[in-house]
Amino acid sequence: MTDLGSFDRRLGQRMRAALATVPGGPRVSEVASASLAPAFETLVVALLTRPRARRAGVEALLAGAGAATVARLVRDAIGRPRPGVRADGGFPSRHAAAAAAITRAATRHHPRLRPWLVVAAIAGLAGRVADGQHDPSDIVAGAILGWSVDGLVGWATR
Repeated sequence: MTDLGSFDRRLGQRMRAALATVPGGPRVSEVASASLAPAFETLVVALLTRPRARRAGVEALLAGAGAATVARLVRDAIGRPRPGVRADGGFPSRHAAAAAAITRAATRHHPRLRPWLVVAAIAGLAGRVADGQHDPSDIVAGAILGWSVDGLVGWATR
């Protein structure tokens, strides 16, 4: 493992250790992690079902699905192991890619949602690190990928 990879793994371990000292911290992170995908999927459905928000919903769906697909292809090609017990790779995070892409697409059309979606994404993605699903760089790489994929979707749908 490279020095950067070792640093990243140690940072994730320290985050998990620090959270373990907070009463209820591990449970909160578990709930945040488990709620991430359903919350963002619900947002996309809500946008799609509201006529005035449908364009944002279509773009969020395209960006989120596209980002998650690209993240999976890259993750499978790289094969970097996760910090936890799961055998599949974790770099980049599909959850981070989708959350970042959906957040960017939705807030392009509805900027008042930005603080809420950013906080929800950060909480859920921090939970993914805290419960051992990912290391911090998995999340950062996924978020950058998702942001980039939505940039392409936004450009293509102008």
